[in-house]
Amino acid sequence: MRRKIDAGVLNSLREELKHPPEKQWQTYNCTLVTPMYGGGVEAGKVDTEMPIRASSIRGQLRFWWRIACGPFDSTKGMFDKEAAIWGGIGDEGAKASQVEIKVQSKSVMDNDLVKSNKYYEGIKYVFGSASINGTVDWLKDGFNFTLFVRCDDAVKKDVEEALRWWSSFGGIGGRTRRGFGAVSIENVELINNEHDVFKRTDAESPRLIFSNKTYSHASAAWKYTSERLFEFRQKPGIGRNNSSGKAGRSFWPEPDALRRLTDSNANGKHFPKHEAGNIFARAAFGLPITLKLVGKGEPAKTDLKPINSERMASPLILRPYGHDTEWKAVALLLPKWQEALTEELELTPKPKKQIGPFQNWPTDRVARQKAAKAIRPMEDGDKLRADDPEHGPDPLSAFLDYFEKGK
Repeated sequence: MRRKIDAGVLNSLREELKHPPEKQWQTYNCTLVTPMYGGGVEAGKVDTEMPIRASSIRGQLRFWWRIACGPFDSTKGMFDKEAAIWGGIGDEGAKASQVEIKVQSKSVMDNDLVKSNKYYEGIKYVFGSASINGTVDWLKDGFNFTLFVRCDDAVKKDVEEALRWWSSFGGIGGRTRRGFGAVSIENVELINNEHDVFKRTDAESPRLIFSNKTYSHASAAWKYTSERLFEFRQKPGIGRNNSSGKAGRSFWPEPDALRRLTDSNANGKHFPKHEAGNIFARAAFGLPITLKLVGKGEPAKTDLKPINSERMASPLILRPYGHDTEWKAVALLLPKWQEALTEELELTPKPKKQIGPFQNWPTDRVARQKAAKAIRPMEDGDKLRADDPEHGPDPLSAFLDYFEKGK
């Protein structure tokens, strides 16, 4: 005999089928593994009531999604797909995000903060111009928070991939490209150099380098990354002349380029002699750069910036990479990093000899080799660092070589 189904139960089932089950929240336990700078509504300050903001994480995930799920057929195609997943304005008007994000964390106590002047050498160097405003509070590494993510099944794979990239190479707050606010997410698999993105050979391909040494603490790996950059750009004996008193003369061409363009030479004590000419090689690491040559008769303080813009984000990311007690130092060049080598530049105030935009780095192989031979940090003994057989050397690739070798 066929079993009769209660009409009330049947109606209830029909109603459930009309309304799909609610999307489930995914929970991620997160830890800061380096100090966080800023992150609040007020620039450069930690918000003690809401130190980790869901809107900031959403912005990070959108950024890493573009890399994780690219390349795209066109810029328009990228923006359309991004708006469809993360929300935004598309051809059909405003679109709601398919991704919901919530954050749970405790309020910040005094013992959760550390003064920026507790850090020296490489860390102080990568903090950079932010330090000119004096000592500030950073949120200590070790701070925990919980991230909740809910999304449609259709975009779940994209969101999880963005989370992997963020946990591997991203952060929260300010100066994340120099390792501040690095985040470790429990049970999230990290991206390594076996990922398909790093097997691409097109012009947009990113580049990933790990240190040879493994560290037991993220802070030690972060220190390695920052010290390698400081050495390559500034350290006496590597980035500049050794000097018993004041900072020695730079091995990079920018100071002498500025002296030529302004007809200033410290009253005859520092005639420009750098053989690379009037190029600004270190601009590729990010802008603006403030050129401040100390001494009577030297050029006035001058800012180097992209034309018609205040800044150019660095294509180079430095940070610790790993979990628990196994950490490496990592250097990542983002997709399209080569564009930083040809950015058109200007100086403010404008030098008397400036005619048109300045050159960042030469474009042809022979000119690049000639310039690199005049820049000591770009040499490795009697060879040029990262002298690509097709494109020649460049400052960013030379730094990756120095970073990997540690010398």
